[in-house]
Amino acid sequence: MGAAPHGERGEAALIGVPFDGTASFRPGARFGPGAIREGSHSLETYSPFLDRDLANRDFIDAGDLEVAPGRPEKMIDLVSQRVKSILAQDMKPIVMGGEHTITIGVVSALVEKFDRFSVLQIDAHTDYRDEYLGEKYSHATVMRRIGEMIPPERIYRIGIRSGSREELIDAGIDLPIGAEARGKDVERVINSIPEDAELYITLDLDVFDPSLVPGVGNPEPNGLTWREFIQLMRVISYRNVLGCDVTELAPQYDTTGVSAIVAASVVRELMLCIMP
Repeated sequence: MGAAPHGERGEAALIGVPFDGTASFRPGARFGPGAIREGSHSLETYSPFLDRDLANRDFIDAGDLEVAPGRPEKMIDLVSQRVKSILAQDMKPIVMGGEHTITIGVVSALVEKFDRFSVLQIDAHTDYRDEYLGEKYSHATVMRRIGEMIPPERIYRIGIRSGSREELIDAGIDLPIGAEARGKDVERVINSIPEDAELYITLDLDVFDPSLVPGVGNPEPNGLTWREFIQLMRVISYRNVLGCDVTELAPQYDTTGVSAIVAASVVRELMLCIMP
């Protein structure tokens, strides 16, 4: 991505969280941060979609957290402490997963610094169960836990097309999900977020159609296209974005390497929204 060496201060900081301890179908997201970095070597720093260039931005790669496999509570605390450190240096966090549970740690750090912000979830799954397989902290419960830290009405969703009936109802998603809807229409969702709102973005790569990104733990058909993603980024690029995470890349399920390159492209576009 053209990041400065670890240790130098920047406007934003990349960190990796190689954890997939609650994976429920296909594990492997712990290899995501390394695969995103490797995939980024195929990219230009310039985005022709946003007409912005990472070469003109000041950011660092702070490396990966050392996280142990198993239950996620310790990982969540480590993520929270690292993000607090980043925020204390007036940098914005750009977090690469790893599974979606990492977002709990990021948001728990943000709520200590920002009085009011919204979360935009870009995802195929609701992730709104209260518990999953007996666990309160899981990739399947992450948005329920976030809804306990910020008012649920400040959680916005794009791309949702899978979940239990109960969690879809609890999350306020209209049923049945229409063929034209991706959670809700991209433009309609963005227009519902106040223009002056501070925004944190959490993106699960299974939001994309599996034909574009097959290398994820829980692929779902009828996902976002790249064109729709760029449509979203062009709007987001004019908002006040506090940071982001990109999760659930499991690169070993795509032997072509395309999923990792798309994931790196997603990180680049989001970074250019965070550092306008």
